[in-house]
Formats: sequence, structure tokens, C-alpha cells
Amino acid sequence: MKFVLIGGGSFVFAPTVLEDIIVKHKLANDELVLVDLNAEAVEAMSGAAQRIAKEMGVSVDISAVTDRRSALSGADYVIVSASPQGARRWKMDFDILHEFGMADQARECGGLGGLLNAFRSITMLMEICRDIEELCPGAILLDVTNPMPRVVTAIDRYTSIRSAGFCNIAYQGPNGYAFLPRLIGKAPDEVEILTGGLNHFAWVLAMKDKRTGEDLLPILTDYIRQGDWSAQSEGKHRELRVMRRWLDTYGAIVAGAVDHHAEYLPVQDDIHYTTTPPYHGTEEERKRRLEELQAVATSQRDWADLFHHGSWEHPVDIALALYRGEVKSVDILNVRNQGAIRQLPTERIVEVPILISNGLWTPVSLPDFPQGLADLCRVISDVFELTAESAVNGDRLIAHKIVDLDPAITDKKNAHMALDRMLEIHADMLPQFC
Repeated sequence: MKFVLIGGGSFVFAPTVLEDIIVKHKLANDELVLVDLNAEAVEAMSGAAQRIAKEMGVSVDISAVTDRRSALSGADYVIVSASPQGARRWKMDFDILHEFGMADQARECGGLGGLLNAFRSITMLMEICRDIEELCPGAILLDVTNPMPRVVTAIDRYTSIRSAGFCNIAYQGPNGYAFLPRLIGKAPDEVEILTGGLNHFAWVLAMKDKRTGEDLLPILTDYIRQGDWSAQSEGKHRELRVMRRWLDTYGAIVAGAVDHHAEYLPVQDDIHYTTTPPYHGTEEERKRRLEELQAVATSQRDWADLFHHGSWEHPVDIALALYRGEVKSVDILNVRNQGAIRQLPTERIVEVPILISNGLWTPVSLPDFPQGLADLCRVISDVFELTAESAVNGDRLIAHKIVDLDPAITDKKNAHMALDRMLEIHADMLPQFC
């Protein structure tokens, strides 16, 4: 089996892939090619991986390249975790939006900032997909790049590549649902939780006690509405206040961090909107992490240090289940709806639990959403669809239609002017709009 990781120099996501392939699954006689434009980072990551594999006695073949086409031939799974000039381009957007009095729109996944981020990411992913269609047409693409649902929508609509999107923010932790059970005095392993919706906009649909089958959702609802929050930190008080307001507004409980959900909604006073690039690490931190990585590669540092700040997403686990024909349940995956959420069109990309069997994934059917929430999800999903169409075709008219449709964008007049400025300033990365 051959894995290709595009974004193989990432200091957060790439180590998780290495840990899963080498340490967790101990893959033998398989291949992993790390691809990154940053030669120094990807070569250090490859060196660290080779050292770990050698010391673990794992025979996986690991290499690093800067040219993705040289890596793709024969790939079974292509994992993409890359953001084209992410921090620099986000700052360019922020400066324009700030000038128009819309700094809160400098978002990673929603609003006007999310739209331009999507245009850049989709443009990159379309180029990657054309290479996959030519060099390894049977490969499955596992996407981590944001804005992930817009990216996966574009892949699903405009390429022949089978794909899925990974983001476990609904867990609010690295090892499954933890925050919600603890609110009502339960350990995470005592409960079963069902969530679904859209990525960064998922909602709790069921919660029960594993042992007794007791329905715990009414207890959680009561706690959020009128419970004793004194044991919670002030930061959690803010989250709970927002959760209570949205519970009253939408009739459901947020699954995930409220600041992520808020990217798809109009500006709200108690939401934290980012004023710095929403990417892991400042330049100083990146320099330090590179030095640490190089020290791991040259055996001057314990390789376990590489895994202290890992990702919550584990696409390797799903790839292995698919490849081996295993049966596996997965709480969160972004895939084509196929009727799992009855109130959304069947072809839309949604975030739902899935069942893997015989090399295929099948979305799990969910209970109906409150109708008002379902209607809002439909509008946000419509924005995703139009974003993919606009990005692939370079259609400015559709881009402006998105501004009019998107509920997260309220100052439509300034947003239209800002959009034109942003398309101009990013013309080198978005030539299709010229």
C-alpha cells in the first residue's frame, strides 16, 4: 500500500500520520512519500520518520520530495494537509477587510475570509486532483485542508476522485467526545453521542448511557439551560452562555467549539474572532519546531517529542479499514449525504457518522433536525456548492451571489467591494478569475 502525504512538512499533522503508520499500526513493506514545497522541513520530517521506523523495527519505505507528480504514481491514498501561503494570504485578506470595517470577516472557513480561503484551497486541490486522475486514478483522497467542506464539495462535483474530509472539532478533544459528558458528571467512556450537520457546524442529536440506555440528552439540555455552572472556568461560562442562546434559537446543542460555529453566522459580541493568522505557529515557533525536528532526525532528541502536539484527525485508520475490508464505525466524517440527513439534498457534503464495510463507507442515518436549523444548514450548504462552482469556473458573478446569500456576511455593500479587491490582490493564485 502506498500513502502520499501532501503537506508532509507540517509540524502538527505530518507527525500524526507518521505516528499512526509507524508506531500505532507498524506497517510493513508499505510506502509513505512526504511531499512539501519546503524542502528543509520535509527532508527533516522524512529523516525523523526513517529514524523512528529503524528503531521500531518497522520496514515501511519513507521518502521526501518537493514535486508531487513524482510521488503520485501508484498511490493508493493521497492525504492533503496543505494551505497555499496560508498565513501570508490570510493577513492580506485581513488588511483589506479591516479597511472596510469588516475585520470579523477574516475567518478561516466561513464568511468572506472563508470564501477567499476556499478559492485558494480549491484551486490547489483541483491541480492535485488532475494529477491524481492522470497518475493514480484509483487513489482515494483524504482531505484535511480547510475550508474542508467547500474543498471536498469541489472534489466531489468536478473530479472523478473519491474523497472524504477529516475534522474532529466536534469532539472538543483528541480522544472522542469528552466535554459534553463531563458537563453532567459522566466519563466519556460511559456515554454514546451522536452528532451531525456540517463541518464546524455540527449539532448533538442523541446522547445516552452505554450501560443502561438512558436518554441523557434531556439532562444535558437542562444543564445548559439552568444548571449550576460554578465548577466551570470563566472561559467555559462564555461557551455555555453561547450554547444556551443557540439552544433557545435553534433548538439543538452545539457539538464543537462555539467560535468555529460562529464563523457561519452573523457577528456576535461574545464570540472570539481571530486577529492573527489561524494557522499553527508563528514564524519563531516554526523555526523552533524545525530545529526540534532536525534534532529528532539526527538522534539528538527523543523522537517521542515529535508526537506531543498531534492532530485529532487520523485518516490512516480509515484508509487501513477500507484497504483491508474491515468493519469499522466512525463518529465523524465529511462525505456525500446519501440520505443520512433527510432535510438536505442527497449529493451534499455533510458531517455524519459512517460505517465502513467491504472497502466502502456508508453514512449513518440521523434523526431530523429542528426545521429552522435544517433550513439554516441548507443555506450554508448552498454557499458551499456555489463556492465550488465559482472557484472551479472562475465565475465572479457567482462569487458576488455568494456574498448576497451567505448569512455570515451582513454588510453586503462593503463585502461586494472587498471581494473585488481580494480577487485582485490574489490574482496570481486565482488566475481563473482574471
